[in-house]
Order: sequence, then structure tokens, then C-alpha cells
Amino acid sequence: MAQKNYFEGVGHVVHISTDVSGPCEHCPKVVGGPVFAESVNHYIAEHKYKVLHVGAETSRDLDGKPWHLTVAVLGR
Repeated sequence: MAQKNYFEGVGHVVHISTDVSGPCEHCPKVVGGPVFAESVNHYIAEHKYKVLHVGAETSRDLDGKPWHLTVAVLGR
């Protein structure tokens, strides 16, 4: 029996980060930043997204030192 492609039907994705906050793409709720977990749950429960990826991302701070953050990519 062929396994269904988990990503089938995904036509839109959102990127949530512990580093940046902003409005939800569908309502006025603030997502990201310090409310990271709540933000992921919001997109899943309120807007029917599914988790495509959760992981770490590294960038540089103003002094050029590594800056680590957590990201989630959700889609529907």
C-alpha cells in the first residue's frame, strides 16, 4: 500500500520564530517571539495548519556572534 505524501495539498506556509513577533496572517493575534509555543498551537487549532518542520536556526548578533533561535514551519 502506498503511503500518502504528508505535504500533499499544502499550498501555503508560515514561518514562526522565537526571534520575531508579528500579527497572525489570518487574525489580529500576535505570534512568534516569546509566545512561540502558543503561536504554533494557535495556527494548528484556529487555522487548521499542520507542522511541517520544527528546528533551530542560527544567525549573527550585532557583534557577529552566533545567535540561536527556534523556528517552526507550518502549512495548510
